[in-house]
Amino acid sequence: MFRRISKYFVAYFLKPYAKETTIHGVSLVAMPNLHLVERLFWVVMILLSATGASSLIISNWQRYIANPTVVSILKDYRNWNNLLPSATGCFKTKHSQELMDKYIEETWGITINDTKYEYYSDFVKAVANTSYYSLNAFSKFQSNRNLSSVNLLELAAKVHPKLSGTLVTYDSTHKTGWKLIMAEQGVCFTVNNKFANVLTFNVKGVEVIDADADETLLTCHYLNGLCYARYDSDPQSPIDFFIHSYIEIADAIEGRPHTLSESDELEVNYFMEETNPSPALRKLTPSQRKCRFDDEPITKDLSVYSPTMCYLACRYRMVLKFCGCRPFFYHFLGGKVCNISEMLCITKYIQEITKPSTEVNCQCPQPCHTITYLPLPIKKATWTSGYFDQRITFRWGLLHPTTKYRRDILFSFEDLVVSLGGSLSLFLGISFISLIEIAYFLLNFFFHYFKRYSQKNRSNNRASKVKIIKRNYTKSRRF
Repeated sequence: MFRRISKYFVAYFLKPYAKETTIHGVSLVAMPNLHLVERLFWVVMILLSATGASSLIISNWQRYIANPTVVSILKDYRNWNNLLPSATGCFKTKHSQELMDKYIEETWGITINDTKYEYYSDFVKAVANTSYYSLNAFSKFQSNRNLSSVNLLELAAKVHPKLSGTLVTYDSTHKTGWKLIMAEQGVCFTVNNKFANVLTFNVKGVEVIDADADETLLTCHYLNGLCYARYDSDPQSPIDFFIHSYIEIADAIEGRPHTLSESDELEVNYFMEETNPSPALRKLTPSQRKCRFDDEPITKDLSVYSPTMCYLACRYRMVLKFCGCRPFFYHFLGGKVCNISEMLCITKYIQEITKPSTEVNCQCPQPCHTITYLPLPIKKATWTSGYFDQRITFRWGLLHPTTKYRRDILFSFEDLVVSLGGSLSLFLGISFISLIEIAYFLLNFFFHYFKRYSQKNRSNNRASKVKIIKRNYTKSRRF
């Protein structure tokens, strides 16, 4: 059978292809009555040409896979609209006395005069102020099974202080408002953040944002010299403020917040460094461009991507591995919610879980769109008299950059195709039509082979029928 296939392959593919192909040198090798030395010469030339073409093809392929991007400088700053930095605020004390009393009475029927009030108020405070660094506060309640049925997320949300302050921005026509979120710091509030919808929660009776608030991201044109936001809040409620980009979240482990205590006024301006990705960059895989867009999560646990979110997901997986559950502040992730005993389990591994990102074995590539805010010298004052001692004021602003960076494709797939075609054409004269010729003559070979094979089968079947008829006829005569 192999000899028959080889015979048809030579007759219906190799010979006609070698005679008709447009690839340089092949027709000379197959030319009849050619001296052996000349035939060997052309074989060697074709092999050398194929080697040269292969070398260039491999080089260009490696270039396309390994390093096809370039970062360039942009200077048309007069046309830019720059995003106001996102801010996330977290109260130092995340419970309101009034709301806590109301929750305890509605849930357990205990008033402030009851002997058990202090015990339950301590539990509420432990839940409301939960973070990785405060989990030991649950040790007092480990043996109380009645508390295991409490919805910890709902508790923390319902006792969180109301945002009674005033948030103003440079744009008086834009109704900006804080949005409540639940993160590793506990219940916080954020503004001008794209990821706020991922971290926010839905608890009945808790309004996460004002109904008339506009969640459109605030941008400032370069010619607008006033690009700022200011928040005046209750002087009795110290706050930690984190400043980050609109495609990031406040880092609970390595973030350095601005802490404002009673009657503090703090003003800080930021200089922005930004690297914008080209839309064409999405044509490359993340491994090629060595970065990820914010809508390309690295795991199925999250719907967005940023380095801080990536390390957050790593801590989440570590907690799942060590204790088999997730803390209630990871409400946007899957898995069983930790009860009180399991929250205490986390404290055994807290040193490993809260390691800095540089010490964690977690692969978090850089984002394609990066925005870094560099703080200028901070202006801080503490007012002890007059109107200013009646509030805490935090003002943050943006100084417009005059230089940005752009990550773009240096060597695209189209460039790869052109380089491959050029290499094959230069060394071997191969074109797209040459590839069509190969397909055509292969089909020609298969057609003739199967046609001959089917004809042979039909003739064999006829011969078998004739033998059977003759044999039956002979038997009948003998009968």
